[in-house]
Amino acid sequence: MEKPVRPKATAKPTPSSLVTQTYLLAYNAVCFLLWSIVTLRALVLIPTLASHGKLHGLIEALFPLLKWTQTIALLEVVHAAIGIVRASPVTTAMQVSSRILVVWIVLERYPQIVSTTTSWGQVIAGSKTGPIAFSWILLAWGITEVIRYGFFVWKTTISENIPSFLTWLRYNTFFVLYPIGISSECLLMYLALKPAAKEGQNVDLLLKIVLFIYVPGSYILYTHMMAQRRKVLKGKSKSA
Repeated sequence: MEKPVRPKATAKPTPSSLVTQTYLLAYNAVCFLLWSIVTLRALVLIPTLASHGKLHGLIEALFPLLKWTQTIALLEVVHAAIGIVRASPVTTAMQVSSRILVVWIVLERYPQIVSTTTSWGQVIAGSKTGPIAFSWILLAWGITEVIRYGFFVWKTTISENIPSFLTWLRYNTFFVLYPIGISSECLLMYLALKPAAKEGQNVDLLLKIVLFIYVPGSYILYTHMMAQRRKVLKGKSKSA
């Protein structure tokens, strides 16, 4: 007579794992809240300011919050480096560093590239593209991060079984949002070349180097996200 097979005992979480999980929950929840504020304010302000020909007012209204909200993401490089999340430190650093450069070097040093315009019609005509690029960055970054951090918060607090709509958003919206974000970042860096050259501090050289490596770097990140998408969706189809 065969002995009944006993189910394996579920491993109890260690104190260190509980601390890590609690920390990651707090981090993701704070980031979700901050990015939600940035995104909702952008969704309200962009059409309002654009209709009055004052899209340049976005930099004063949202840049301080955007700057510090994005800067917090430097912790994600640390998370990946010390192994508390399953992510590549290299790709994480590439994703975060490009945005840090945009907020701390391009927009912090040269806000005039997005703070001067005349009317919405002339902006569309291409006379002042900086405010347009900044508005697209707010939307592309904001929507992406609200979805991403919302995904992580749900996974940590509610259930490992993420709703299909949230999984779909997490692994499909980048097809549109990533090209919008990356092209807007490049445009802002390009617009910053002229004021940076006048400073004579080689900041323009740094921006030219970054613009040069954006093409291969963007390809690496884009294909990395596509690989993640295939892996996740393939696992979903097998478990269905």
